[in-house]
Amino acid sequence: MFSKLKSLFNEKEEQKPEDKTHNISLAVTAVMIEIMNADDELDNNEHNAIFTAIEKRFDLSHEEVDALIVEAKAAQDKAMDLHQFTSLIIEHFSTEERIDILKELWLVAMADGKVDSYEEHMIRKLAKLIGVYHGEFIQAKIDARESSNLI
Repeated sequence: MFSKLKSLFNEKEEQKPEDKTHNISLAVTAVMIEIMNADDELDNNEHNAIFTAIEKRFDLSHEEVDALIVEAKAAQDKAMDLHQFTSLIIEHFSTEERIDILKELWLVAMADGKVDSYEEHMIRKLAKLIGVYHGEFIQAKIDARESSNLI
């Protein structure tokens, strides 16, 4: 039993840098998909907002983003909670970067022209889970609204 535990820890330590980057991009994509699914309406505009945000944030090709979205949907479907994703976000992003991710979440929610109460609730929950204060949560919403031209 001890050898199994030791091998699990060694596997984690031996992860390649590109694997860690992949896990981080998967985590961010999964929380964006959570927002897209929050209102039970799968909208192409929301999907496109996720695609654009992920492509820009991680400098990925179209094919890589498509594959990442498929993988993130599967990971998000299997997840028991959001902790596995939010803990990676906290670990690998500064507060400023987490606020930017929050803004991207707002842009996903706003992409269909309206923010559903379930989407807002989920973004509020994610903001708490990634350690973003209420004032920053509100400012991210305002910034997203201004950049999406929704008033």
